Amino acid sequence: CLVKNIGWWSYEFCHMDRIRQYHAANLVDASTGMMKQRIESEHLLGLYSGSGNDVEDYPDDEEHLYVINATSSNIDLSIGGRNPKAILENLNKQHNDQGPGGNGAVYIQEYFHGDVCDHEDVAESVIKGGNIVHGSVERSSTVRFSCGKTWDIVNIKEDKTCHYVLDVTVPELCEHPLFKAAVTQTQVVKCLPL
Repeated sequence: CLVKNIGWWSYEFCHMDRIRQYHAANLVDASTGMMKQRIESEHLLGLYSGSGNDVEDYPDDEEHLYVINATSSNIDLSIGGRNPKAILENLNKQHNDQGPGGNGAVYIQEYFHGDVCDHEDVAESVIKGGNIVHGSVERSSTVRFSCGKTWDIVNIKEDKTCHYVLDVTVPELCEHPLFKAAVTQTQVVKCLPL
């Protein structure tokens, strides 16, 4: 699992499992003198299972349909039943200088079925991806994988009430053809006097 601390909250992303947000207090165990953490508050932000992420949902011959190249202007906006135009707008707004490497491509996965969000701002107008449960909304997350030097959570945003966007870099993606930066070939031209 990858963990990133941002102020009060820590975020834990466990690939193909879950995403959670928690606040932990550091305590000294009186009997051992060792530091340990006690979780004081936590929220499940989404589960991999049951969120449309099974291997059958992403056949190899269609993998290019689930990779969004942020540098391309001719993207098929109907991919995967998602709203890639909105994803690209958010991608362009939210990526900072730690943004995607390679050619700017990202692979998107959704994690649904998190804890019920009891935030007072939850209304039908702010529901993004979570399911409605007993008049409330489940927390959900979008993970955007991109090429990077290390496995790392580089950015976390709550883009809508109870919906989170995690940007995760993966070194192995830098070698994948859909993520490689375009190589510009140069030619030397010698001019000779006539």
